Amino acid sequence: MKLKNIEIKSFIKALGFLSQEGDKDVFYKNYPHHKNYFIKVNFETEKIEYGTEINLGDLTTSNFDHSENFVVLECVDRLLLKGYPPECLSLEHKWPMGRNEKGKLDILVFDSDKKAFLMIECKTWGEEYEKEKKKMLRDGGQLFSYYVQSKATQYLCLYASRLKNSCIEFVNDIIIVDEQWRALNDQKEIFDYWSKNFKDNGIFDEWANAYHVEIKALIRARLKELSSDDSGRIYNQFAEILRHNVVSDKPNAFNKILNLFICKIIDEDKNETEEVDFQWLENDTNESLQIRLNDLYREGMKRFLDIEVTDYSNTDLDDKLYNINEIEIKKQIKDMFLQIRLQKNPEFAFKEVYNNQSFIDNGTVVKEIVELLQPYQFRYGHKQQFLGDFFELLLNTSIKQESGQFFTPVPITKFIISSLPIKEFIANQIQKNEVDILPAAIDYATGSGHFLTEWMDEVQTIIDNFDTAGLRPNATKKIRGWKQDQFEWAKEYVYGIEADYRLVKTTKVSSFLNGDGEAIIIRADGLDHFKKSNDYKGKLKETTKDDPKDNGQFDVLVANPPYSVSAFKNTVKHGRESFELFDRLTEDSSEIECLFIERTKQLLKVGGWAGIILPSSILSNSGIYTAARELILKYFNIKAIAEFGSNTFMATGTNTVTLFLERRANIDHKKIQVAINSFFDNPKDATVNGIEKAFSKYVSEVFEDISFGDYISLIDQKPNDTIQNQELYKDYKNWFAGLTEVKQLKAKNVFKDMNKINQQNELDKLFYQKVFEREQDKMLYFFLAYSQQTVLIKVGEKQSEKDFIGYEFSNRRGHEGIKMYRDENGKATTRLYDETNPLNPEKANSYVYRAFLGEKLDIHKSLNENIFSIDTVQLLDFSKMLFEKNISLNIKKIDVKSKWNLTKISQICETSSGGTPLKSISKYYTNGTIPWVNSGEVRQGIIYETEKKITPLGVDNSSAKLFPKDTVLVAMYGATAGQVGVLGIEATTNQAICGILPSEHVLPLYLYNYLRTQLDNFLSLRSGVARLNISQDIIKNFIIPLPPKDIQEKIIGEIEAIEKKDKEDKEKIDALKKKIENILGSFIEEKVIMEICSISNDKIDPQNNPSETLNYIGLENIESNTGKCIDFNPTIALNIQSTKFVFRKGDILYGKLRPYLNKVWVAEFDGVCSTDILVLKTQQPILLKQIILSKNFVNQSSALMQGTSLPRLRVSDFMSIKVPMPPISEQQKIVSQIKMLEAEIEQIEVRLFGINEEKEIILKKYLE
Repeated sequence: MKLKNIEIKSFIKALGFLSQEGDKDVFYKNYPHHKNYFIKVNFETEKIEYGTEINLGDLTTSNFDHSENFVVLECVDRLLLKGYPPECLSLEHKWPMGRNEKGKLDILVFDSDKKAFLMIECKTWGEEYEKEKKKMLRDGGQLFSYYVQSKATQYLCLYASRLKNSCIEFVNDIIIVDEQWRALNDQKEIFDYWSKNFKDNGIFDEWANAYHVEIKALIRARLKELSSDDSGRIYNQFAEILRHNVVSDKPNAFNKILNLFICKIIDEDKNETEEVDFQWLENDTNESLQIRLNDLYREGMKRFLDIEVTDYSNTDLDDKLYNINEIEIKKQIKDMFLQIRLQKNPEFAFKEVYNNQSFIDNGTVVKEIVELLQPYQFRYGHKQQFLGDFFELLLNTSIKQESGQFFTPVPITKFIISSLPIKEFIANQIQKNEVDILPAAIDYATGSGHFLTEWMDEVQTIIDNFDTAGLRPNATKKIRGWKQDQFEWAKEYVYGIEADYRLVKTTKVSSFLNGDGEAIIIRADGLDHFKKSNDYKGKLKETTKDDPKDNGQFDVLVANPPYSVSAFKNTVKHGRESFELFDRLTEDSSEIECLFIERTKQLLKVGGWAGIILPSSILSNSGIYTAARELILKYFNIKAIAEFGSNTFMATGTNTVTLFLERRANIDHKKIQVAINSFFDNPKDATVNGIEKAFSKYVSEVFEDISFGDYISLIDQKPNDTIQNQELYKDYKNWFAGLTEVKQLKAKNVFKDMNKINQQNELDKLFYQKVFEREQDKMLYFFLAYSQQTVLIKVGEKQSEKDFIGYEFSNRRGHEGIKMYRDENGKATTRLYDETNPLNPEKANSYVYRAFLGEKLDIHKSLNENIFSIDTVQLLDFSKMLFEKNISLNIKKIDVKSKWNLTKISQICETSSGGTPLKSISKYYTNGTIPWVNSGEVRQGIIYETEKKITPLGVDNSSAKLFPKDTVLVAMYGATAGQVGVLGIEATTNQAICGILPSEHVLPLYLYNYLRTQLDNFLSLRSGVARLNISQDIIKNFIIPLPPKDIQEKIIGEIEAIEKKDKEDKEKIDALKKKIENILGSFIEEKVIMEICSISNDKIDPQNNPSETLNYIGLENIESNTGKCIDFNPTIALNIQSTKFVFRKGDILYGKLRPYLNKVWVAEFDGVCSTDILVLKTQQPILLKQIILSKNFVNQSSALMQGTSLPRLRVSDFMSIKVPMPPISEQQKIVSQIKMLEAEIEQIEVRLFGINEEKEIILKKYLE
């Protein structure tokens, strides 16, 4: 850009140029020290006339065309004033730079021998100057291209100046040419070798003279803050220094640069005007530099880590040699000491040092790294992001992560810490007038220190923004003090433990680089004994009165403890005294993470929070892992679990989970155990852990189809038929029979001498003892988990995981480390957390945050695929006889496609469940007028009538609720789970039904019709215990499309038209069935069943050929009242337990269990069936099937059944039932008539079968 003449005149006047007498357009300046040499500026010709002695390569810089030319003029003026002779200056100095271009240096200064001494490239102030400086840092820029043309040059200088407030100011960045550059071949080699550091003084400063460049030492005030460009550049230059000095041991190099960091950090504790020791001085030698570094290192280790480093300074040595008078001897001793001190000291040995030459080689590396780091400030009172980034690059690529270590990426530590409601904790402490208003936090395996640095940054940010208005004076004083002296609080409230010596230093350095280093970092074992440890201090030396194993001093624990460390047991001091789990370990055990789980329990106060990362195997592995899960469930509320995949950590592909836990009181599980013991002594329902009718709830959720009374029969050691037919009971029997203890008992002579009754009594006593132990164990964890809710976070897999966590790792040379995903505005796109708003509903952390506060969760639609809130009890599987406390995170998702907004049912409707009045109290039912719906009646669709009614007393004394008309009902348990109905009347329901109350947001019939098409999806979401159920929570979180009301009405209208046709078809079927009934009713002659058919008792044991595939039919495969087979699939014999009946094609299968269910089917293939099914052989299967399906037969068979909980029809009673039968001569004709009527029925049923598909088509038409 060209300057205006008025600007030029102001500029040159500031330089001291005068108007030439008699010519107002010419200005000149005289230089008396150079024989009155002068330079002219001619405004008429627009030329700068440099005189005859300054060499001009061409006249490019002698015109007014470019503002940069006046920077050259100002620089020449400064050089002349410094004493550089004009004849030694060459402007626009040219070198051949290739075929088609010439290189022209702005200013080349020669020495008296006409050798190049100083090269200067001039740029205009600001953008152009910075642009060229960046280019130099990228590839050497113009100056390096000129230097290779004249390697005698001693200094390179980038220069700019400007006029500001009538004064000239300049800036320069100076490079001191290294002697070794002269032997290098080309610009790239020289650039790679360069430290990438500039000096900012020494050529033009007041103390400098011509040809006597004097670079003055750095002072504290001149240290520069790092920029975003600096962090990557310094890392790459560090790597280059290692490369060209052939340093291949990266872990060792990291350890050494860590030591240099400690030196630099302690060195910055100086006044602004003090000279820093961490720099290469002009008169330095390898010895003098490393002496200063050793002194700094010794001081830093003592001050920061309380570690005494064995070393002696020169002053220490002088003090010891004071009485030696011989100067030469004293010098020899000092030289020997210095040689041993430096050449045998490993603290800065990037390369192995063993003699003088190796010391010199290593000294070159140390010098280059010191020069690389010296200009920058490393210690801040706030978080310095770019310095942290640089440290991360070093950390991720230099330290070999071993012994169960894998460093936690910063985004994960941010997520965990931002999930904790720290602000609310502080406010609550202030409100309670507590002395400690900040949470005491600990990381017992600090690793690289990420958790502590992020924790301190988060807490300080909260302090900085904390409103002190209205606080008590004491609290106000503390908050204001911490705002003023940032991170001062960390000395009292932040603890870190790390056993690895390198990582202790890493953590301490990391804490300085990220804000402050005054946290209490202890080199110790995170599993040491609280009282007996020689390393623990402060809060870590305390134990509780309640349990001497517990410390109970910390409010927050955040950590990523080591896992899978082979044979670690012997490394744990006082392990048996410290840990309940210790005796579960073997000498070869590697499950160290289990002890860290117990240590979490020990460190936290009641109500304290933990966010810990563990391998996913912790949720399901057996052995000591089961015991660790018991600890978690006994001593913590599980507030959230985040499941991460193989892309989350850099050095491992292990899948992990993060557990967010809230410490419970030690007494909680003990109180529950007392209640359970009381129940087994006197089995009555009671409130336990705040759960009303706790034992009834346990029975209804854990067992299938049994009542509380049935369960009491087990506790009374008199199990009724219902209990004995439970699979779980059978499993208990089989397990008991196989116990070594039982086999040993049976083998004892004392037992053999007993009579059979006493033997059985002895076995029964032991059986119930064992069963009750297991039942009590299940009850304990059921009651512990029952009232809890847990947030589940699933980040997905592969690229979906990377998108959710918002980063990935790169191993590409020059681009190593973590790469954050950012949007076009540079904002992180991670879905884990919001950098400024911890309650952003589109970020995962907000749901954990609210869970800790006990708030109701309404999950944002953008996270419906990733975040779930479920009953904690649903994470546990109580169905197995061996209850391992496995925690399952398997949540099934439904893919809903719609052009309308998707919403959870809970977002638009209230839900509730019902209850069942005690059936033993007649006044709850006798003369009842309030309809009471059981789950089987939900199948009716629109419900206008119920089989049973209850009284107002029954409602008042149970959980039953009166639901309004239009309430949509969803059956939750057992065989009816997922069935949907809607109330056409006011009614109550049992507890197995979820009522979705009417809402202004959705039409009841739309919701009813939509949910009726979702049976398969409901069934896929079933979970839980002995039977698969749908919880109310699943229904609340079920996603539905929500179209406008007019669209809902259209859907209802079209579906009602289909249902009208459906109703007509069903009426036709009823008429056809009536015709069959009339045909059967026309028979005059009666016969007993045994005259019409025979029973087959052919059996096989499927386990004899376990690999065979069999057509197995159970009662569940025969539909009631229809004569049809349903849900059948061939089964591998291995999965078919116990002996089964064999049937052939054409046989009739009849269910003798609960004969009122009327389960009859004519076999269409050969197979095997349950022993609760009779196999009938007859000449007229079609006719006999219809006779058995008739109401007359059902009435007779139901009247003959025996048993209460599992009523059955005895074979002899079945065979004696009388039925109408036509004469043999007419049977074929009647069978033909029945077949024709059945064919018509089947044809209509096929049409009816498509009704649901037609409804789905309507829904798709309007919704998708």
